[in-house]
Amino acid sequence: MVVVPLRADILDNDLTFVYIGLRIGLEHGWSHIYSLSLQHQLFAELRPHAVFNDDEWFVSPPPFAWLVLPLSVFGAAGAVYAWLMISVLALGAGWWLAAPGEWPRRGLWLLGALAWYPLLYGLRLAQPDLLILLFVAAAWRLAEDEKPYLAGALLGLTVIKPQLTLLLPLVLLAAGRWKIVVGWAVIAGLLAAASLAVIGGQGLSDYLSLLEQSRHVANNRYFTLAFVLGPDALAYLGQAVVAVAALVGAYLNRYSSHARVFALGIVATSVGAAYWHLQDFTILALAAWLFWREQLPAWQRGWLLVVALTAEFAWPLSPLPLLIAVGVWFVCLIARRNVSAVAA
Repeated sequence: MVVVPLRADILDNDLTFVYIGLRIGLEHGWSHIYSLSLQHQLFAELRPHAVFNDDEWFVSPPPFAWLVLPLSVFGAAGAVYAWLMISVLALGAGWWLAAPGEWPRRGLWLLGALAWYPLLYGLRLAQPDLLILLFVAAAWRLAEDEKPYLAGALLGLTVIKPQLTLLLPLVLLAAGRWKIVVGWAVIAGLLAAASLAVIGGQGLSDYLSLLEQSRHVANNRYFTLAFVLGPDALAYLGQAVVAVAALVGAYLNRYSSHARVFALGIVATSVGAAYWHLQDFTILALAAWLFWREQLPAWQRGWLLVVALTAEFAWPLSPLPLLIAVGVWFVCLIARRNVSAVAA
């Protein structure tokens, strides 16, 4: 799942596109990083036997390329190897911070995550999902330690792949965690301003054009409500309903633990996403760890197994069972709880 395809072609993954954007920024100027012609040119140089199509674009925000910049000294292949090592370490750190229970049972959460298809698929693609998982886990831990501004600042770093946590700041705000949101807004705002300053008007125009084209790529919405409601207005209406339900649920749970509120924001994002892939469900591992800290009915804990299995077999089963399973989990999180989190 991970080793064999990467051994066959170490550049056949999504980090290669980030490396391409980085190279364009360094060699041609950051205002050109979203130029499809330059991306195609460098892609052909790095992978001359591969096809450049609508899945081969660099559409990540500039901070992702800046994050990978130090790894560029190792070359394209070396950057991928380094990124994979960082990703595995991020998973371990996130597990250490957020997984519930005591050792040795606590170790089962890590083993389960390492055996889960979405996570392995994300590793195979050298995605940043595990780094996002670490950022959010560390933000939750800082919130628990009554350091909300620092928690928010760390959460702001998730802008390198914003779709994984898109509704989380809104959920935190509706739940009264406004100090966390202030920290998030400062860092996210600074990174957005820096990005705009660096890419300029031309870069922004190219970026918006790529986003518009990406919106019409069926694969980008296959694991969203668009699979059920279609790609047009009805899907956007469904996503708006999810967002409103998440805000209502956050308000109802404003006296609940940080763990429950963070889990609600993560799950709501996955249900209401407009741009989502199978590997992006990796972030639900963190949501499960946080959710488990609550005193839950046995069936709700058991339901996490349904979520895990429907994600494991999402390709042969189609996204529908997974969307239903995560939707039920979302409803469980919306319902108000009067109990505090159990001890880690």
